[in-house]
Amino acid sequence: MTASDPDPSTYITHTTAPGEDVVDADRILGTRRSALVLALTVFVTTTIQVLAQPVAVLIEGQADWNLVLPPPLMLSVLVLGCALQAATFLLSDRWPGATVLISTAVYIGLTVGLGVPTWLIGMYLVIALALFLLATRKSLTIAIVYLVSVVVSTVGVLFVWTSAYGLTFNIAVGFVTAEAIRIAAPAIGGTALGAWWGRQVRKVNFARIQAEIAEREHGKRVEEAEQRERTRIAQELHDVAGQHLAGLITLADAALTIAPTRPEDALRLVEEVRNEGRFASASLAGALADLRAVGTAPREMTRDLRQANELFEYWHKRGMNIRLATSGLMEELPAVVSTTAYRCTQEAITNAAKHAPGSEVDVEINARRNRLEVVIVNGPSPSGTPPIAGLDLGWGLSGIRERIDLLRGTLVFGTTLEGGWMVRFVIPVAQPD
Repeated sequence: MTASDPDPSTYITHTTAPGEDVVDADRILGTRRSALVLALTVFVTTTIQVLAQPVAVLIEGQADWNLVLPPPLMLSVLVLGCALQAATFLLSDRWPGATVLISTAVYIGLTVGLGVPTWLIGMYLVIALALFLLATRKSLTIAIVYLVSVVVSTVGVLFVWTSAYGLTFNIAVGFVTAEAIRIAAPAIGGTALGAWWGRQVRKVNFARIQAEIAEREHGKRVEEAEQRERTRIAQELHDVAGQHLAGLITLADAALTIAPTRPEDALRLVEEVRNEGRFASASLAGALADLRAVGTAPREMTRDLRQANELFEYWHKRGMNIRLATSGLMEELPAVVSTTAYRCTQEAITNAAKHAPGSEVDVEINARRNRLEVVIVNGPSPSGTPPIAGLDLGWGLSGIRERIDLLRGTLVFGTTLEGGWMVRFVIPVAQPD
């Protein structure tokens, strides 16, 4: 495993439905059933290869058996050895190293104990399979250590056994060399294939983990974006509802005031109340449509200081004595600055209508080269005119502050010497390079 390989300890386990086997993506033998099937397959194939030669000898009827055990017992020991070697694959899921060592020890024990190394060539493939499974689970360094240990120990035992068996040095070297090649070739191939397989599986698992993390992160960002959008719409509802409701109550108060002496003018104001209610309904319907379909295109262009005259005309029609003074080029302001200033100005004027109905309101908008300054000042309410109750949701000044803070502007507000109220905010304007 190289430094760029993902750490297998970080793999995410998956839950399965009841009754299903739990399979780890980085394990070939992830279930007991698969391990049992492999062990049975190894036992059958190895037994056939190991017994092929002795059975052929018995069928040919050769008289000189000359082995340490009689034929029935010899065949039984060989079958038992194949069974023991195959059974080690039941351990390979948790202890792949033990599978390699035991399968190698079984081969060496049968070779030395029975003296039939050429009959056991089929066991080389079993050892190679054990090395393959180990290499899929362990690092390349560990796999190579096991590979070298298996080849060296097997070749060394064979050389000692042939020397003790009475063979000449040249014959012993030739035999051991041939056996070394026979065992080393499949062992190296199995280890290399297992290392490649394990690396590919780790890459796939790492990509899967990254995809799952990305999916969760995407879901989180979508949720946060929806929450921000709902908060924005809530602020829009507050701005729109506050302005229109304040206008409705201002018109209704004016109608009640003049009704006894000027009934015709009062009826005209009632007509204005009805029209204002229609405007409020349409504005709220538009905001609620945005709330129902978050992510769709807005139904109308976002208002900014270029529509400031419409805002003043609105309040002028509702009897507010409001004056506007502007300087600078509103069209050159960044969209976010102009929109934020419009909403803050709208909120400040609405607050004046709610808390000081009937007062005079002066608004100054000064668009300078590097900043935008807006000042809204209202005088005290006329004597006997109470504030409009029931419209303060606590979002007015706090909403203005949040909008200004996002643009790193400054906000100042408080009472004036005349007993009125003043709101002043400054928004810096970034200059193009």
